[in-house]
Amino acid sequence: MFEWQVAQGGSTLGADLRWVSKSFDDAANRVPLRAYAVLDLTASWPVGERLELYGRIENLWNERYQTAAGYASPPRGAFVGARVRV
Repeated sequence: MFEWQVAQGGSTLGADLRWVSKSFDDAANRVPLRAYAVLDLTASWPVGERLELYGRIENLWNERYQTAAGYASPPRGAFVGARVRV
């Protein structure tokens, strides 16, 4: 995970790249899983002292991959929200 703060106490940008090589899903090495790479991005913006807006995109490239044979992973997803400090 890489995170960059734009200014002191300001906005942040982040990226997470996961690369997984070819592997197998069983002890006998008969069920192969292909290699894949997944990129996630994050950002946050402070709005005043108590409010922060944020967003993230998971699986930016919409990679189709499996961490276990027969079980697909989620497609691209986008999320936004707000955090309030009380």
